[in-house]
Amino acid sequence: PAALIAGRWYVDQRGAQRADRAGRADRAEALQGGAVVSMRPLLPLCLVMAFAYIGDSTVSNWSAKYLEDVLQGSEQLATVPYNVYMVTTLLGRSFGDLGVRRFGAVAVVRAGALLAGGGFAVVAAAPGAWAGMGGFTLLGLGLCVLVPQTFAAAGRLFPGASDAAVARLNIFNYVGFLVGSPLVGALGGVWSYRAAMLVPMALVLVTIRYARSFGPVPAGYGDGHERPRTVDVG
Repeated sequence: PAALIAGRWYVDQRGAQRADRAGRADRAEALQGGAVVSMRPLLPLCLVMAFAYIGDSTVSNWSAKYLEDVLQGSEQLATVPYNVYMVTTLLGRSFGDLGVRRFGAVAVVRAGALLAGGGFAVVAAAPGAWAGMGGFTLLGLGLCVLVPQTFAAAGRLFPGASDAAVARLNIFNYVGFLVGSPLVGALGGVWSYRAAMLVPMALVLVTIRYARSFGPVPAGYGDGHERPRTVDVG
């Protein structure tokens, strides 16, 4: 707050006035062109973003403790799951676009959600540390495709206002981070950490329901009277 208040004295007043006029003109042009971001069609993508980052936050904050305290791994081994998760995330995002080009975003998102859900299930049921690391590996391969495909889907959904759509979507990145770690910690404290892993698993699997939101946006006239499964011959 102090930076926001004091920042006005660090800006050239003439430049600020010009930027303000240009910003108002851009907003007016966007509104006239119909480039308005509605939260209703964006909401499924926002939920997917939040669920993905709840899973990511669970791994980053609780994987070491889970491996050491629940799966009885050594202190040195407890640092490995998050590193494995990050490596598989990098590899998955490097090759994820190839899968999207071949199979489509909907199929890739569904497969990623299933892999991530399976990873959480393996972690929750793991008899030992090495099985738990296998579950975290699956989590990295599954969650890695959800976030970039969510941003891409938001851009396709609002081609005239993709920057505003992505900005709104990015808020749910922080929602997932803020919710994920305390949620799992609280459930682990009052229940058990094995059972707590089933909650992000269920949330990630909900993504399968919203996978259709990642498909290409059908062309249309936008007048609200179009019928589904009809062909535009004009």
